[in-house]
Amino acid sequence: MLLPILSYKNTKHSGMTNPLSASALCLLLFFSTLFSSIAYAEKSYIKCWKNAEGLTECGNRIPRKYYEQRIRYIDDKGVTRKVKERAKTKEELDTEKETAKLLSLEAEQKRKSDQYDDVLLKTYLSIDDLLVSLNSKLNILKSRATILVSSLESKKREFSQLIKQAAERERAGKQISGQLATKLDSTRGELRNLQSQISTDEKNTQQIKKTFAHDVERFMISKSAQIQQSLTKPGQAKKLHAVRITCLSKAQCDQHWTKAKSFIKEFASTKVIYETDKISVTDIPLKHQDIAMGLSLLERPQPKEAKVQEKGNIIIFQIRCNLETEGQNFCSSGEVDGLLREFRTMVYK
Repeated sequence: MLLPILSYKNTKHSGMTNPLSASALCLLLFFSTLFSSIAYAEKSYIKCWKNAEGLTECGNRIPRKYYEQRIRYIDDKGVTRKVKERAKTKEELDTEKETAKLLSLEAEQKRKSDQYDDVLLKTYLSIDDLLVSLNSKLNILKSRATILVSSLESKKREFSQLIKQAAERERAGKQISGQLATKLDSTRGELRNLQSQISTDEKNTQQIKKTFAHDVERFMISKSAQIQQSLTKPGQAKKLHAVRITCLSKAQCDQHWTKAKSFIKEFASTKVIYETDKISVTDIPLKHQDIAMGLSLLERPQPKEAKVQEKGNIIIFQIRCNLETEGQNFCSSGEVDGLLREFRTMVYK
């Protein structure tokens, strides 16, 4: 049925504003009719809910005490046309809100951690570069500490002499001169200042060690993740001087990890300087035939399409040699290749 086109007059002087056009009125009538039909159909549906005993009840009207329950709307053919979920309680809403907050915090922490790892990988080419930077900062503080301690001992001797002079004047029945008193106060202040500087440097040293311990672990984990991806390609193990060990369970991983750490302590020519439950790394290979080693425990990467999470982790073992030409040539020798094979044999034994 065609709707008549409604006309209207210009109401500029009548006080009315924004008159509706004929097409707008037609749309308004159409949607009004549509929504009325939907509302009518919904009223004609059978409603089903669960009562206080947990049994399903159905009817044309929903008892008021079940308004907030899960409601199914069924048409005259028995087809469920609509489902209104149960209204959540305040406790459930609060729990959801808290969970969402925790997930948001975890996501933000992961974002910051990934960003931090990315900066580390861009700042240092290898773990040895990172260790060189650490040693450089610690050596500066160590040299400064040596100078401060020497100055402190010298100032203590000076102060003892001044105290001795003051005691001798008192025993002689003389007053301590103003000049001596001033020098005593000045030297006492210098002693306090030197002790304060030494204490501050000790705290700085501990903070640097703590920061670098964190950085070493994060760098090792991130670098090993890159290595483990490369090890999936043929011929990369020999080029990277690395071995990938896959664990099938936590118990198996614990056994492999214990054996791997023992291997490093036995066969590396540089001593272990950092060891946690995720990494073990030996010191910088300074000599051409030094063999430094690193060990990382990685979480097994899960494919996005995987429905079931795979258990176990991955252990990455890598041998590092001196960066000079002779050191790199040594790393390509049969001796290093033999150690890689020996490592795999010992871990799986």
